Amino acid sequence: MSASELKQIIKNIKFLILDVDGVLTDGSLFYSKDGEHIKRFNVRDGQGIKLAQSYSIEIALVSARNCPIVLNRFNELGVKHIYQHCYDKAKKIKELCAELNILIEQAAYIGDDILDVPVLEIIGLPVCPKDAHPSARSKAKLITEAKGGSGCVREVIDLILKEQGKIQI
Repeated sequence: MSASELKQIIKNIKFLILDVDGVLTDGSLFYSKDGEHIKRFNVRDGQGIKLAQSYSIEIALVSARNCPIVLNRFNELGVKHIYQHCYDKAKKIKELCAELNILIEQAAYIGDDILDVPVLEIIGLPVCPKDAHPSARSKAKLITEAKGGSGCVREVIDLILKEQGKIQI
């Protein structure tokens, strides 16, 4: 794919869907002695999500894991579409696009592992963090400079908003 074709895809993005572990986090799982989950999120990713929302980019989370911390953090950021314990991510994303009247070609997805491959194969802009599993990386049209949990979401949001002429970097 040429750089101009990629820029054209990015200019048409209206919807950004995110995996959680390995994208919004570095993929590490922390457990307290009582079995409580602890996750670390990058504040710049959160700021990027708020920025994208301010420019009418719809945001969704679709994760195979189920964790109350994720719900708390992304409710705090005003994300309306949070789907956890979802193993058929492609089906859920197709349903979401239809519900929001957004073409799948106008959607971007950031995923990092084998469960994300079916989505990366159908989405308009398939993206992976730098440290994604090779199965996912092979399907991406864009690979970030940042690793998962280290600002890769903000990197993609900044790129989308810049290419759409909404911000200057």
